[in-house]
Amino acid sequence: MSRSVVIYGPHLCGTNANAQELREHFGLQAVIEDWDGHSSYPLDNTLVLTENPDAVADSSSKVMHHGWAMRELLAETRA
Repeated sequence: MSRSVVIYGPHLCGTNANAQELREHFGLQAVIEDWDGHSSYPLDNTLVLTENPDAVADSSSKVMHHGWAMRELLAETRA
Protein backbone atom coordinates (compact mmCIF):
# COMPACT_ATOMS: atom_id res chain seq x y z
CA MET A 1 0.00 0.00 0.00
CA SER A 2 1.35 3.43 -0.96
CA ARG A 3 1.50 6.38 1.40
CA SER A 4 -0.33 9.51 0.32
CA VAL A 5 1.47 12.26 -1.59
CA VAL A 6 0.73 15.94 -0.94
CA ILE A 7 1.48 18.33 -3.81
CA TYR A 8 1.23 22.08 -3.39
CA GLY A 9 1.38 24.86 -5.95
CA PRO A 10 -0.07 28.29 -6.69
CA HIS A 11 -3.54 28.81 -8.14
CA LEU A 12 -3.72 27.88 -11.85
CA CYS A 13 -0.29 26.18 -11.91
CA GLY A 14 -1.77 23.03 -13.42
CA THR A 15 -1.94 20.81 -10.36
CA ASN A 16 -5.59 19.88 -10.90
CA ALA A 17 -5.15 19.61 -14.68
CA ASN A 18 -2.36 17.06 -14.22
CA ALA A 19 -3.96 15.22 -11.30
CA GLN A 20 -4.67 11.92 -13.07
CA GLU A 21 -1.18 11.70 -14.60
CA LEU A 22 0.40 12.45 -11.22
CA ARG A 23 -1.87 9.94 -9.47
CA GLU A 24 -0.78 7.24 -11.92
CA HIS A 25 2.90 8.24 -11.66
CA PHE A 26 2.87 7.82 -7.88
CA GLY A 27 0.80 4.61 -8.10
CA LEU A 28 -2.10 6.01 -6.08
CA GLN A 29 -5.80 5.21 -6.28
CA ALA A 30 -7.59 8.46 -5.39
CA VAL A 31 -7.26 12.24 -5.72
CA ILE A 32 -8.35 14.97 -3.32
CA GLU A 33 -8.33 18.37 -5.01
CA ASP A 34 -8.28 21.74 -3.22
CA TRP A 35 -7.30 20.40 0.22
CA ASP A 36 -7.32 23.27 2.74
CA GLY A 37 -3.97 22.27 4.22
CA HIS A 38 -5.24 21.69 7.74
CA SER A 39 -8.02 19.11 7.80
CA SER A 40 -7.37 15.38 7.86
CA TYR A 41 -6.97 13.37 4.67
CA PRO A 42 -6.50 9.66 3.86
CA LEU A 43 -2.92 8.62 4.66
CA ASP A 44 -2.80 5.82 2.10
CA ASN A 45 -3.15 5.69 -1.69
CA THR A 46 -4.28 9.29 -2.16
CA LEU A 47 -2.86 12.20 -4.13
CA VAL A 48 -3.69 15.32 -2.12
CA LEU A 49 -3.56 18.67 -3.96
CA THR A 50 -3.45 22.08 -2.30
CA GLU A 51 -2.66 25.71 -3.04
CA ASN A 52 -1.54 26.20 0.56
CA PRO A 53 2.30 26.31 0.78
CA ASP A 54 2.00 26.22 4.58
CA ALA A 55 -0.11 23.06 4.59
CA VAL A 56 0.41 20.81 7.60
CA ALA A 57 0.80 17.34 6.14
CA ASP A 58 1.18 14.11 8.07
CA SER A 59 4.83 13.13 8.51
CA SER A 60 4.20 9.82 6.74
CA SER A 61 3.20 11.59 3.51
CA LYS A 62 5.57 12.62 0.78
CA VAL A 63 5.24 16.40 0.25
CA MET A 64 6.42 18.18 -2.87
CA HIS A 65 5.94 21.32 -4.93
CA HIS A 66 3.99 20.91 -8.17
CA GLY A 67 7.04 21.89 -10.23
CA TRP A 68 9.17 19.11 -8.73
CA ALA A 69 6.37 16.59 -9.15
CA MET A 70 6.05 17.48 -12.83
CA ARG A 71 9.83 17.23 -13.35
CA GLU A 72 9.75 13.77 -11.81
CA LEU A 73 6.81 12.77 -14.00
CA LEU A 74 8.48 14.07 -17.18
CA ALA A 75 11.80 12.40 -16.32
CA GLU A 76 10.00 9.07 -16.04
CA THR A 77 8.23 9.67 -19.36
CA ARG A 78 11.55 10.34 -21.10
CA ALA A 79 13.29 7.32 -19.58
